[in-house]
Amino acid sequence: MARQKAQSAERVQLGSFWLEYRAERDDWSICWYDPAARTRRRRKTGIGGSGSAEPPEAAREALARHYLEASKPAEPQPRAQAMVPELLTGWMRDHVATKADSARYAISVQHLLRFFDREQRLGRITGGVTVADINKTFVDRFIAFRKGEAVGGHTISRDLAALRGALNWAWREELIEAAPFVKDVEAKEKAKPRDLTYSMEQVAALLEAAWSRPERHHVFLYSLIALSTCGRSEAILDLHDHQIDRGLIFFLDPDRDQTSKRRSIVPIAPTLAPWLEGVSGKVIKYRAELAQAKWADPDVPEFFERDCYDLGNAFDACLVEAGISRPVLDARGKPAMLPPRRKLGETKPRPKLRGRGTPNTLRHTIITEMHARGVPEAQIEAAAGHVGEGTNKRNYRHLRPDYLAELIGAVEDYWSEMKRYTTVHLRPRSSAAM
Repeated sequence: MARQKAQSAERVQLGSFWLEYRAERDDWSICWYDPAARTRRRRKTGIGGSGSAEPPEAAREALARHYLEASKPAEPQPRAQAMVPELLTGWMRDHVATKADSARYAISVQHLLRFFDREQRLGRITGGVTVADINKTFVDRFIAFRKGEAVGGHTISRDLAALRGALNWAWREELIEAAPFVKDVEAKEKAKPRDLTYSMEQVAALLEAAWSRPERHHVFLYSLIALSTCGRSEAILDLHDHQIDRGLIFFLDPDRDQTSKRRSIVPIAPTLAPWLEGVSGKVIKYRAELAQAKWADPDVPEFFERDCYDLGNAFDACLVEAGISRPVLDARGKPAMLPPRRKLGETKPRPKLRGRGTPNTLRHTIITEMHARGVPEAQIEAAAGHVGEGTNKRNYRHLRPDYLAELIGAVEDYWSEMKRYTTVHLRPRSSAAM
């Protein structure tokens, strides 16, 4: 029987390796060209198929494993030859992808790669950043770079942990001969993140800024939930409609295991309740109106929508608009300036600003408010997920009619007092698309 190839519009290939279907063996084989022998080599995968246009997913995975194995250096690379961006990519793909909070590391890697590009543009690094370039001076420049972006010590420390983790992983995997020491920021430079809270005037300004533009409404809803529940940021961003039931928010999805950062069950405060009515799927979604030219009916707006798992940039923009900000400093410690926006009629440069705090600052704010309003410590701890519970309490306590009653009462007092500064939290959900 003659060998048949799958009729595919485009060959599935990784590097110099590709998949080819052999009908006589009913096998998707991995093929490559051996220049030394001047012939094509192949390796059976043991994965059959019908010879259809596309190879099955299992064959694609076998190709990926073969490519990674073949790409791995036979011997650890010298420090001067090992490229740090490639090690970061491998670390993210082969190690971090298995972790629960992989998105956090991905953000740090993005900041590191931005810094690497900057170092090359300034001529401090030529030909790409290698492991040999990672020394005390290099790390000090990165710390100064991130400080110039008005980033706190804890965040910089997390970025450095990503670099340190990738290099140590590469050494353990025998990809490099040795991992350099990556210093941390000094303890005194690590700002205490829970020291920062927002006043009621600042929260009002933040809510108004978030409500002012439809594409920021996800920040508005996030803020309402955070200030009504004491919930953790990641738990709010993971929240789906099936976790809202019987007047309660179950921050722990039934399909997830509880971790040391406990996810609580919190009653829905009356002020928050109208904003959660009718939600479908993921609760926090980014939604923006499409250009009118793309509407099927010129009188009916259409929207682009996607699930949102990180609202850092949008939250920061709301903080800046609300006046809760500070100037960004350049490498010389002077305020960084942005060019004038000609379309807005500006003629002079303006200072670059960065918001003070993060989405999690809302959690610190409302917990502080609950303490100030005399809510029992046990109720605050239960809502915030700060303490573990026995099986009976964890499974049944939320069914009591008075569960967290004093906390929810204090939350409603907070929203009632907020009416002195804004009423945006009282507007019906239907007044604008969320």
